[in-house]
Amino acid sequence: ISAEQVDTVRRFGNKVYFGDASRLDLLSAARVQDARVFVLAIDDVEASLRTAETVRRHFPRTRVVARARNRFHAYRLMDLGVELIERETLLSALEMGRQVLTTLGLDEQTARTIVERFREHDLQTLRRQHAVYHDESQLLQTSKEAAAELEGLFETDPAQDGARER
Repeated sequence: ISAEQVDTVRRFGNKVYFGDASRLDLLSAARVQDARVFVLAIDDVEASLRTAETVRRHFPRTRVVARARNRFHAYRLMDLGVELIERETLLSALEMGRQVLTTLGLDEQTARTIVERFREHDLQTLRRQHAVYHDESQLLQTSKEAAAELEGLFETDPAQDGARER
């Protein structure tokens, strides 16, 4: 939606479609019907959801890869049938966690294993909570259960013995 950004992209020789990405005429002009993948990285959550809905409804064979601002944005994208979702700050938070673990003295492989285990657990929790996110009491309950599961997951991992001592 930024004219300045459009000018910058055009200066580098790229084709630009300017306007509301949720409009069917703009998506058709951009030939989304011929695309295998549609990358959705709009900052405004509501605009992102409108665009996802339009693409999913009118171009069902086009896979949507979407950036979500947070868990609730991810849940709403999931409601629309978007399956490939990356939350904005998750990857950088995981990388920072890995760096903290290695700074505390864990070897690189152990730190990566811990981070990957956390990421898998978080993804499973996100999928489970998608079914109940409209119900605050169930969402709180599943959050408490997920925290206990995560604690148990790391307590039973022998690779963590050294980490707990630090």
